[in-house]
Amino acid sequence: MLPKIQGDFDLFGRGFSSTPDPAAQPQDIQLFTTQILLVLSSSPLSWTGDGSRFGLIGYSLGGGIAASFTSYFPNLVESLVLVAPAGLMRSERIHWTSKLLYGGFLPRRLVEYLVWRRLGGNSSAPVPSQVSQDDSKITAIKAVDEEAPSHPALTRDSSARISARRPSVSISDVVAWQLTHHAGFVSAFVSSIQHAPISAQHSCWRSIADRQLLPPDQRLLEGKVLLLLGKDDTVIIADEMSEDAKEVMGSAVDIRMMDGGHELPVTDADVVAQTILDFWNQQVA
Repeated sequence: MLPKIQGDFDLFGRGFSSTPDPAAQPQDIQLFTTQILLVLSSSPLSWTGDGSRFGLIGYSLGGGIAASFTSYFPNLVESLVLVAPAGLMRSERIHWTSKLLYGGFLPRRLVEYLVWRRLGGNSSAPVPSQVSQDDSKITAIKAVDEEAPSHPALTRDSSARISARRPSVSISDVVAWQLTHHAGFVSAFVSSIQHAPISAQHSCWRSIADRQLLPPDQRLLEGKVLLLLGKDDTVIIADEMSEDAKEVMGSAVDIRMMDGGHELPVTDADVVAQTILDFWNQQVA
């Protein structure tokens, strides 16, 4: 029997979902864990009763969240699939301008303004009045604007259509819509980059691997996490992620290198879905 899979949902501040004020509630694993549990508890299906467990799939930031959640609630998760996940990103891969932006060195409103520009906001829009006369902050703006490569949210595949049902809508179109129509998007995005489990999650991932030494009913299917990586991913570098995942998880991780970049689940959705199904069928055969 294949694991039960909870339907996908928007993180707070994305899609059509509102967000709590990040100044009062940072977008950290505590918030994301609460949201996952709210989704489970509000479902008409029973996901956690009678000892039942469910499958969890996480992509990019969602991968870091899914792994962290699993490390804290291993008794709830029967199967874990991570696609180009955050969590073990090496610090040297984080550009110095990103460290400046998200490191708490600049005023929150300035950070949100700069991130808005990086994500495709109107570059001719005026600088907030409280920073327009501050030379050091103007220098920060110029540095961020000149950063190369561009922000991870605008990767080379950002022009890919989001689905066959919406061939005229691309990933970058979705980002642009949220920048224009979702007042909470940028603040939620900034807070998640600052507080979500994006890097230095080695202990969480190691605890998942350690759990696989327990009896079968207390571990993941056959003691494996499926990790899908895009060979041409410029955000989550496949070779580095593979090396680091093997180091912390050992034989508890099944790594598949796939053709594609960071937007692998969008550009190659059928291949990704079939790979996951094959993995599940292999485990339960």
